[in-house]
Amino acid sequence: MADSYITDILTAMKGTNPPRHYSLVHGQLFFKGRLVLPAASRWVPKLISEFHSTPTGGHSGAYRTYRRIASNFYWKGMMRTVQKQVAECLTCQQQKYEAQSPAGLLQPLPIPSLIWADISLDFITGLPKSNGFDCLMVVVDRLSKYAHFIPLRHPFTAKKVAAIFANEIIRLHGLPHSIISD
Repeated sequence: MADSYITDILTAMKGTNPPRHYSLVHGQLFFKGRLVLPAASRWVPKLISEFHSTPTGGHSGAYRTYRRIASNFYWKGMMRTVQKQVAECLTCQQQKYEAQSPAGLLQPLPIPSLIWADISLDFITGLPKSNGFDCLMVVVDRLSKYAHFIPLRHPFTAKKVAAIFANEIIRLHGLPHSIISD
């Protein structure tokens, strides 16, 4: 399967001024010692999969996959093709984190001046069932460190959590000025 890019190079190689870095060995076209493949070859996705998805490839990202393939093969638009296939890799989408620079130094929260004016809220899930409950909503006053541990059944909705929060916290302590949660 040949494309116009390879056909043009083969034609130019027969002329008096052959393109640099290309060579023809036993009927195979090489670019800087790497085998040239048509961009639409059925081997291109197989090669990317082999160099990316196998235990040797280790799902190591587009650039490393490209470098591994580029050591032996070449085709036009190679980097773009590798990036596209790696971006569509289901395992990478599920397991890889987004590479971002750190957010910076943590800033301390201001010290609250009134009890139950500033609270923190978190959920503890994955607990063994007890009376049908398997989650806890933990609400802590940031000044006094007084805490409420409210049992929940999983799955719960935001509407249900808001109703329980109003019934258990706002009813007893009033509406807080701020709620800190992760």
